[in-house]
Amino acid sequence: MHHRVVVVILMLSLGIGAAWGSGFEIPEVGSRAMSVAVAFTGLADDPSAVWFNPAGITFLKGHQSTVGFTAISVPGTKFTGTNSGSLTAEVSEEAKDDIFMPVHMYFVSDLGMEKLRLGLGINSPFGLAKRWPAGSTFASDVMVMGLSPLFVNPNIAYQVMPCMSVAAGFTFARANVSLMKAPYNYYVDLDGNPTQFEGDKLFTLDMEGSGTGMGFNGALMGRLMEEKLGIGVSYRSEIEIDFEGDASFANISRGTLPYDANGDGTPDAFLPVSRMLFGSETPISNAMDEGSTTLTLPATLKLGVSYKVMPSLTLTADYDITMWSSYDTLSVVFDTFTALNKPQAKDWEDTQAIRVGALYKFAPWLELGAGFLTDKNPIPDSTIGAELPDTDRTGITLGATIGQGPSSLSIGFLHLMMDDRDVDNLVMPSAATGGSASYQTGTFENSATLFGVTLSHAF
Repeated sequence: MHHRVVVVILMLSLGIGAAWGSGFEIPEVGSRAMSVAVAFTGLADDPSAVWFNPAGITFLKGHQSTVGFTAISVPGTKFTGTNSGSLTAEVSEEAKDDIFMPVHMYFVSDLGMEKLRLGLGINSPFGLAKRWPAGSTFASDVMVMGLSPLFVNPNIAYQVMPCMSVAAGFTFARANVSLMKAPYNYYVDLDGNPTQFEGDKLFTLDMEGSGTGMGFNGALMGRLMEEKLGIGVSYRSEIEIDFEGDASFANISRGTLPYDANGDGTPDAFLPVSRMLFGSETPISNAMDEGSTTLTLPATLKLGVSYKVMPSLTLTADYDITMWSSYDTLSVVFDTFTALNKPQAKDWEDTQAIRVGALYKFAPWLELGAGFLTDKNPIPDSTIGAELPDTDRTGITLGATIGQGPSSLSIGFLHLMMDDRDVDNLVMPSAATGGSASYQTGTFENSATLFGVTLSHAF
């Protein structure tokens, strides 16, 4: 299957959770870069350049390494309004709080050569987590969702002239995904009297999968005006991760669903859920299957500039483009239960972010950083849902690097201020939807705080 999709199903769609850049990108994979709002493409002067602009590693000497983590604290998303689980009754829902800590490691070596450098990056620049309570009216869309990719990114960089370097590399990505949800259908009949539907939870789905993918990257770095001015360009290709996994279906409804054999909108029969969705001639409570899908991680293009205003002060700025338009459809293919194979349009849009920052050398052993960012979200009003209620955001950053000599410690702090997201795309149950409802009408509220720590050492 080669659909451009991100995990899962329609009437039973698998969702994705809150993230920290637009969509589910996590740009903050280096604490010193985080301190300047990740406006680092035109500076790239420490080992994290392997990720932010690998052409910058040609200006590093000897063998250098960093290791660290970014702690992401996400207070529970809040929603007020009506949704697929409440229909006309207004509800107030709050997702569970989440904290997770993706790690990052970077290594650079000059191999004793003047112009050639090798670099290796290991990080998690994408990821997500979302947990709505089991009794939530959003349980039909998502109860628990997690995506945890790991990237391994070797690079080679070459200084083509004293003021300019180029770099190229490839990325191997491996990711795990998990999902739990309990889709509800309003046209389920439970008492044998199909003139009035009681409605019921179709089943509880618990799914886990893993997959791998490959991508490439290229970069350019210029240091001009006696290295006061830095200009950088970094491109990373999209990565398609082919997932395969196991799906467990429990608590399968004992009710019946209307079956329209002719497609004329009039039910010709009422068939058990076990037969309609799982092809079983006898009632079943549990079932197992295998499924596959493809998650497309978007291509990115980053343009950056830095300028050393004075020996102690450097200003930086980045313009980032994330090509989320590659995510236009969401689908899954189950091997056996093909009645569940329902694609869903997503139609995400490319986004732009503007980042500015400043680094100030307060003392030989202390560098201070600050930054500001503004970032657009990629999700159109028509397809936004509880799995990822993304919104436009602004952020402020602070940080410091402490140390003198071969070792240093960098810390970074980012607080994201997210706009409230007003939505009005609730789809009521009908014959056209097969009795399912989707989306919501109301307001989502989000926020997030990130804290990073990175230890660097030169050998």
